[in-house]
Amino acid sequence: MAYITIMNKNIYYEIHGAENSDTLLYLHGGPGASCLDFTNQAKALGKKIKTIIFDQFGVLRSDAIGKDEVYSMEYQIEMLEEMRKSLRIEKWSILGHSYGGMLAVLYACRYPTSIHKMILECPSLWFENSAKSVAEYVTGHIDSLQNGAASELCEKIKVTDYQGKTEIALDLIALLNYVTDQKLRNYLHGISYEEYQKSMDTNDITEEMWARGDRHFMKLLEMPPMQNDPTEKRATMLDNFLPMIQKVTLPVLLINGRYDPACSEYQIEYMLKNVQDITQVIFENSGHFPRIEEAELYTDTVLGFLEA
Repeated sequence: MAYITIMNKNIYYEIHGAENSDTLLYLHGGPGASCLDFTNQAKALGKKIKTIIFDQFGVLRSDAIGKDEVYSMEYQIEMLEEMRKSLRIEKWSILGHSYGGMLAVLYACRYPTSIHKMILECPSLWFENSAKSVAEYVTGHIDSLQNGAASELCEKIKVTDYQGKTEIALDLIALLNYVTDQKLRNYLHGISYEEYQKSMDTNDITEEMWARGDRHFMKLLEMPPMQNDPTEKRATMLDNFLPMIQKVTLPVLLINGRYDPACSEYQIEYMLKNVQDITQVIFENSGHFPRIEEAELYTDTVLGFLEA
């Protein structure tokens, strides 16, 4: 395992294709997931471009977040910029998946001169909207369970205006816990859940490592004041990042799985109408993980965009 110390934290990372000049940084989703399921794609991309993957602070192989420690999206963004400097990379392109799309947009707005291009893979840029889309996606399955509490919760998510409250995140977790179909639960389409699992090497991952992601997720729901200006609003995973992406002037590649519920039609249409320089590619046999469900096409698509 390779580690880099960033802001006094040990962060797990891998570099594939170190001999290549251009660099791509992968930002995993979750929140609280890891870069495990991007390893095979990183190896493929690494044949043409230096590809860096890492577990965000508090996730899996990176240092755990302390119980009383403050963590935020802004803190993670500063860690990204410090990582770039530590690795002596003048500019890199970034690829954000799901929640990682929020990080990518925030990073591009804070440090636009550090980035060449941005790729958003099935991004969730408005959590509440994504949660409602997911509730619609699992409605048929929930109804088939004939569980009154599950059906009531599903309907609640679809009709409630949560206004950025943490309740929406907790409700979505509770709803997904009712879903017994793991393929559906993980928003897969082109592959089975068993195939998804086999795409990752988890042999060295302990239960304690897996558990770190829960605290990472919960910390992102907290809203501590900004250190330099307590009156300034802190970005949180519950914010609507769609207006923010209007400020991005970098070339953007939007990758969508045809059957992905997390990046809703509303979010897609908003981005296509409001991002200055955007290209969309739809993966017709994918859900939320085109990089695994249609791996070769994904590799070619990403490299084609970065090399253009």
